[in-house]
Amino acid sequence: MATAGAILSGMGVGLNAVRAEVFRVKPAQELPKAHKHQGDSEGEKSILKSAVSAVAEYLDHLGEKAGETSAEIFEALKMLLEDEDLFETAAAQIDEGWSAATAFLMAVDEFGELLSGDAAFEERLADLRDLAKRVAAHIHGIHLGLDLPEEGAFVLVGEDFSPADTAQFTKAVVGVVTLKGGPTSHTAIICRSKSIPAVVSCSSAADLIDGQMVLVDPVGDRVVVDGDESMATKSISFVAKSVEPIIPVRANIGSLSDAITAATTAANGVGLFRTELLYLSATAMPTVESQADSYTEILKAAPEGPVVVRTIDAGSDKPVPFLNMPHEENPALGVRGYRLIQEHRQFILDQLASLEIARERSGREVWVMAPMIATSQEALEFAGLAKAAGKFKVGVMVETPSMVFSLGDLAGQLDFISVGTNDLSQYLFAADRMNAALGALLNPWQPALIRALEKIAADSLSGNISSGVCGESASDPAFAVVLAGLGFKSVSSSMSQVGAVRTALSAVTHEQAESIAQLALSATTAEEAKSKVLAALANL
Repeated sequence: MATAGAILSGMGVGLNAVRAEVFRVKPAQELPKAHKHQGDSEGEKSILKSAVSAVAEYLDHLGEKAGETSAEIFEALKMLLEDEDLFETAAAQIDEGWSAATAFLMAVDEFGELLSGDAAFEERLADLRDLAKRVAAHIHGIHLGLDLPEEGAFVLVGEDFSPADTAQFTKAVVGVVTLKGGPTSHTAIICRSKSIPAVVSCSSAADLIDGQMVLVDPVGDRVVVDGDESMATKSISFVAKSVEPIIPVRANIGSLSDAITAATTAANGVGLFRTELLYLSATAMPTVESQADSYTEILKAAPEGPVVVRTIDAGSDKPVPFLNMPHEENPALGVRGYRLIQEHRQFILDQLASLEIARERSGREVWVMAPMIATSQEALEFAGLAKAAGKFKVGVMVETPSMVFSLGDLAGQLDFISVGTNDLSQYLFAADRMNAALGALLNPWQPALIRALEKIAADSLSGNISSGVCGESASDPAFAVVLAGLGFKSVSSSMSQVGAVRTALSAVTHEQAESIAQLALSATTAEEAKSKVLAALANL
C-alpha cells in the first residue's frame, strides 16, 4: 500500500489536476487454458463465426458511444477482426483439433507478428489481442466489462486501457493512472481529448488500493498519495488574444466520417489524411476510378483549407490484403511506406492519378506527401512522380533521423515537409513503442527530439520549404506553442484537440513563442523542458 505523501512519478496528460478516490480496475476473469474440441470442426467454425460477429457488433456500439476520437480506431480494428485471412488461419487451427476460442487466440498471435514494429499501428496490436480475448470470452460466457461506478468521482487505476475499455468510461471517471503506456498510447489520446487528467507509465501506482485519496497532477508528471489541490503544480488556462492563431492549425483524418467531423471544427484544412485506412479490407487492388470516387467525396467534405494527403503507409506491419507483403522479422525497419515503390510501383502511380482526378472534381487545394522517406534521392524521386501526376504541392514526411540531416539537399525541390514525431521519436531513441519500460523515451519533451525539430524547422526555412508537424505532440497545446516558436509554419492535431491548440496559439505572439521555445532548447531533461515551458506560459 502506498503511504500518505508518497509521490509516484509518471508522464502527465493534460493541464489540470484532480483529487479523488482510487478505483482499481479488477483483473478480468481468466480464460480457460488452450484445449482441443470434441471432433466437430464445422460446429466449432460456426461458433467462432457467431462470436466474431457479436464482438464486431459490440465494436460498432462502442464506436458510437466513444465518439470521433476512437471511431477511426474501432473501424480499423473491426476490419482486422473480420479479416478473412485471420478467420482462415483460425479455421486451420480448428482443423488441427483446437477449440474455436483457442484457435482464434492462436491465429491472432500469428497475425500479430505482421503488425508488430510500426509506430502508428504497433500499439493497436495490443488492442487486437484484447479483441481476441473478447471473442474467446464470448464463446465461454465470460464477462469482460470494467463495471465502473456511474456516480461519484474516482481516479481509475489499471495496467493500461484498450479502446474497448476507454469507451466504457463513465462520468464518474475524473482521473486516470496507468502503470504502463506512454504519451501516444490510446489511454493518453482519449484522456487528452476528453480533458481527463491522467498520469501514464506510472509503475509505482501498483501500490495504490481502493479507497485511497490521490492527487493526479499531470503538469507535475506525478501522483501524490493523499495530496490535496494546494499541492498541484500550477496549471495553465490559455486565453485567446487574437482571432487567428499565430500559425494554422489543421486536423488529422483517415476516413469520410473523419472529414465530416473535422469540418465542424475550426481547423484550417487537413494536415494529415491517412489514406491506408481506405484499403485495410480491400482484397484486390482498387481501380483508379474507384479510388478517385472515394477521394473526391472526402475532399469535398473536409474543412476549408489545404488538404495534405499521405500516400499509403502500408507494409507487412499494416496488412493491406492485395499487397501480399511477405513476413519480415522487423517490419518497422522493413519495406513500408514509400519503399513499396520497389514492388508496387503501379499502385503508387494509380494513387497519385486518382488523387489528381479527385482534386479536379472537388476543386480543392491538395498537397501530397510520401511516408518513410530515408534519403534525398527518394524524396526527389517521389517529387518527380507527384509533379508529373498532377497539380499538387509536393512534400515528404520527416520521420527517419537520416532526413533530419538531408533537408539541406532538397532546397527548392520540395514545397513542404511534415514531421511525424511519433515515428521520429521511435527511430531517434531506438525505443520500441510496444515496450512499456521505454515510455519515457517517447516523451516529446525529450531535449534531443526538440533539438532535432529545431534543425528541421531551420533547414526547411533556409531551403524555402514550408514545414509542419502532424504527430501526436502537435495535439498538446503547450507543445504546439514550442513548435511555433521553433519556426514550424503549421501544426495538425487530432480533431478533438483543434480548438484547444488554436486557443493556445491565439494566446501568444510569435515573439513569445520563440522565447518559450528557447527555454525548451536550454533544458537537459524532458522534465526540465516541460516545467520551464509551463512555468513561462503560466506567467504570460
